[in-house]
Amino acid sequence: MQVEDNRKAKPFERLKSSGIIQKLKGIKNIQIIIAILIIAAALIIYSNVIGKTNSKSTTTASVMTEEESRLSSVLGEIEGSGKVSSMITRNDGQIVGVIVIAEGASDITVRLRLLDAAATALGVDKNIVSVYSKSG
Repeated sequence: MQVEDNRKAKPFERLKSSGIIQKLKGIKNIQIIIAILIIAAALIIYSNVIGKTNSKSTTTASVMTEEESRLSSVLGEIEGSGKVSSMITRNDGQIVGVIVIAEGASDITVRLRLLDAAATALGVDKNIVSVYSKSG
């Protein structure tokens, strides 16, 4: 008397006996090919992670600080100044340079008012403040 095994095959056993696995076993150097595919996938993932990290650092460099935003807002209130952008450079916490770019800075009177206002607002010498006119 013979007994038939009617149990379902486990998923791993079915996978081992499938035709695809048998064909893959027949390929020469399959281990090398799989290793190369894994390395390629790892390099793609690594390059995406590094690319996102680099893009974050470049975008944060162009964002104005709260102090620069406040200065730009105050200077924008000066008559004739138009739209104003500013940048404050620090070294060991001390302000070593200030750049002010304003639409109305081509007018010498507006330029001098912006220079005085920026130096006064930041409490720095006028020699470290530069005012430029905005192109356009």
